[in-house]
Amino acid sequence: MSTVVVRAVYEDDIDTDVFDARRVDGFTGRIGQTRIEQSSDHIVGVTGVGARDASSPERLARAAAAIARRVSAAFAVSEASDPITLEVDIDSFAASPDDEAVVAIARGIAWGGYRFRMTGETTFTSRSLPARAGASSPDAWERGARIAAAVQHARDLVNLSPSALTPAELARRARELLEPLGVHVVIRDAAELEDGGYGGIIAIGKGSARPPLLLELALGEGPPEYAFVAKGVTFDSGGMSLKSPEALMDMKSDMAGAAAVIAAFSLLPSLAPGRSFSDVIPIVENMPGAHAVRPGDVVRVRNGATLEILDTDFEGRVILVDALARAVEMGPRTIVDLATLTYAARNALGDNFAALVATDDALASRLLAAGERTGDRVWRMPLQADLNAQITSDIADYKNFPGVPRARVSTAALLLSRFVAEVPWAHVDMAGPAFRHTADALGAAGGTGYGVALIADLIRPS
Repeated sequence: MSTVVVRAVYEDDIDTDVFDARRVDGFTGRIGQTRIEQSSDHIVGVTGVGARDASSPERLARAAAAIARRVSAAFAVSEASDPITLEVDIDSFAASPDDEAVVAIARGIAWGGYRFRMTGETTFTSRSLPARAGASSPDAWERGARIAAAVQHARDLVNLSPSALTPAELARRARELLEPLGVHVVIRDAAELEDGGYGGIIAIGKGSARPPLLLELALGEGPPEYAFVAKGVTFDSGGMSLKSPEALMDMKSDMAGAAAVIAAFSLLPSLAPGRSFSDVIPIVENMPGAHAVRPGDVVRVRNGATLEILDTDFEGRVILVDALARAVEMGPRTIVDLATLTYAARNALGDNFAALVATDDALASRLLAAGERTGDRVWRMPLQADLNAQITSDIADYKNFPGVPRARVSTAALLLSRFVAEVPWAHVDMAGPAFRHTADALGAAGGTGYGVALIADLIRPS
């Protein structure tokens, strides 16, 4: 086994650092810059951390990710190669590292060292570089490693091919992961959904040969502190409102919200023992089959409202209204939903921020702060009641298509808000940060695991 010692260098210290060679080849200590050097007795991976006065947990995570990515590529790490272990010099990242810094470094190392490969139609390999740190804050390092493992699990789910990750397979994997941890798992099949009045989920799922499901997770006793709701579209063709070929290419990622919440639930027994949480995940394939819902159809959803479906590619909000109505029935103090819901969120904010819409200022503030600490960043956008006409149907209570291309993050959230009753609620539209279309110096292309660390931070005791 080979060991690579990982050290951080700040821009402020570049002229005084012991490795004079770092001043060559344009290495200035800027965040994202990396070098690999050979000392007298070991290999050193050097990563720039930028200016000391700009340091933050999120920047430390990025620096750690960059060197893990570089080491992985430089040593051509594979299942057959000599294993590489990273030995992280925590004190070089932060002179007096607090727990948040240590957690961030552990997460960053795992992020950058991640690799995923499909080995067959339904099989895959996934790995991240093993790493260890010094005695400083061992509990924080372990917490960061656990969060990183959950993020990796979410990334694996998103990266699986859509033929491999069907609705039934996603539900099965959730049960396999969570039941041994004490999470109560219920999988409601299509017949139960029909009987239960989940007209939105049934409508979107009936175009596929693979029937829709509803996954419910519960941890603890009594009403949940948080009920999480997540979109689980394992492949989104757009249904009868078919997407373009280019848009179809990454639609296996339309269940990234579900992947994040499932993976986050694996952390809750250890991060929040004795507390109560629930989750509701509608899982469907949106396909243009012979029985697919047609534009203009009207369905009755879980809370009794009627919904006109004018565009079957606006399917996420159709299944989420059923799930939100079910979450309200569980009596939670707070509801948070995560969904790859609108192209508008990505167009507005790019790939590094999710759009946040909330009915509760305190909840929004907690999510904003959690996003800054973890790098799963959110940007608050308004819930615009004056757009009500865009979600109101002439022949039903609501419609799923606003009819105009403007303010679509707000109109989607406005429709969802009608199904949360008086419960404080936040909507995280993660269409941008859920999936990376190209690799770069910080990490691989594909699923990002966005949302796992956000949830883990959100539920921490204040």
